[in-house]
Amino acid sequence: MKNVKHHISHAAFLTALVGLLLIPAAVQATEIKEIITASPSWKTYTNRDGTGIYHEILQKVFTLYGIPVRHIYSKSGRAEQLVLKGEADMMTCKDTPRPSPLVLARYPLYENDFYVFFKKDRIGEWKNIESLRGKEILCQPSYYNQKNFTVPVVIKEIQTGAQAVEMIRLERSDFYVDDMSLIKQSLKEADTPYNREQFDIRKVGRRSYHPLVKPTKKGLKIIEMYNEGLMQLHKAGELKPIYDKWGHQYPDFDKY
Repeated sequence: MKNVKHHISHAAFLTALVGLLLIPAAVQATEIKEIITASPSWKTYTNRDGTGIYHEILQKVFTLYGIPVRHIYSKSGRAEQLVLKGEADMMTCKDTPRPSPLVLARYPLYENDFYVFFKKDRIGEWKNIESLRGKEILCQPSYYNQKNFTVPVVIKEIQTGAQAVEMIRLERSDFYVDDMSLIKQSLKEADTPYNREQFDIRKVGRRSYHPLVKPTKKGLKIIEMYNEGLMQLHKAGELKPIYDKWGHQYPDFDKY
C-alpha cells in the first residue's frame, strides 16, 4: 500500500507540474498588477474617453490575463521618456525601436500608408518619391525619420500637425508627412479647407506601428503576453470588428 500511495502522489505531482508548465503566462502575469501605457490623445486611436483602437485592443488583450490597463496622455517624446524611466510600461505606438534600448512588440496595433501634404505651386509637377529628394519635410515630434524615405530628405520636427499645415499654407516649408487620418485632423484644427486646386496629398510609403517597451524582466513579460494574447484574439476573429468600427485597415498579423 505504501508503494501504491507513493505512486499516486508522484503521478499527481507530475500532473500538476505539467499543468503549470502549460500556463506560464497566466501564472507569471499575476505578478503584474497593472499595465501603464502612454501616448498622445489621437482621435480614433487613443481617445480621452478610453475608446479607440489602441485602447480597446490593449484592454481586450490584457483582460485575458486579468490585468487592468491605465493610460497616461502625453506627447510622444515624453511618452518614450516615461517608458525609459520605468514610469510607464508601454508607449503606443512606433514603427522603429527608438530611443535605445527600447524594443518593439512582434505584432503591430496599426498598419497603414503615410502621405505628404503640400502646396502645388511650390512643388510643381508631382514625380512620385523623387519630388521629395532634398526637400524639407515637416513632422510631429519623433513621428518620422530618414529611414522612412527612400530618397534623402531634411526632416524638421514641428509641435503639431496644425502648425505644419499652416507652414505649408504660407510656403514656409515643402511637405508635411503623416497618416491620412492625422492630416485630415490637422487640416480641421488649422481651419484650412482642402482646396484641390491649391493643395495635394500623395502617398509616399507604408509602415506598421508596434507597442514600445523597455527590455526589463517586466517589459519582456508584458510583450510576451501581448504577442500571445493578440494572436489568440486575431485567430478567434475578435479584433477585426474593432478596426471596422473605427474605420482603419486590418493589419496582416500572419505575416509578422
